[in-house]
Amino acid sequence: MRIIAGKYRGRLLTTADDLTVRPTTDRAKQTIFDILSARIEFDGIRVLDLFAGSGSLGLEALSRGASAVTFVEKAKRSLVLAERNIKNLGCESESTLYQADVFWYLKNTKQSYDLAFADPPYKLEMIETIPERVFESSVLKENGYLVMEHSKETVAELNPSHYEITRKPFGQTVVLILKKLAKH
Repeated sequence: MRIIAGKYRGRLLTTADDLTVRPTTDRAKQTIFDILSARIEFDGIRVLDLFAGSGSLGLEALSRGASAVTFVEKAKRSLVLAERNIKNLGCESESTLYQADVFWYLKNTKQSYDLAFADPPYKLEMIETIPERVFESSVLKENGYLVMEHSKETVAELNPSHYEITRKPFGQTVVLILKKLAKH
């Protein structure tokens, strides 16, 4: 896995060498960032990377100009990978790591972000509630985006009158890009 664009372009990232962690493919990451680049300016934004794993999505955002990324990951092994990738890129000053349950973090943080990534384990209970929980938590600033990956078997029912919704399938994965509409 590598950084696709920006100041760290081409740099390799360390990932788990087994199948317990499912990193975002380069193809999916390229599509996600192509869509986002048409909607937001990355320079200076604050990013939240939930279920961060190796940190690939947050680090891609840093490479493209984000000023700060907060990585939240419960699994110590994954957090070690993210920390290693952050050190290898030399972006420690722009990165904050929390070993915490994502739902606990959403309830307890006072921080707000322009963009949030959520790449949960596909077998996570109540995975379909993540968008609602993120938007209800107020971690996203007004006009902030949530990018979430889930299995194509997961049904994420979203009210189109509440969200601007973009869905992109990639094999077994579906990428959701959401923005809460102003009236909700």
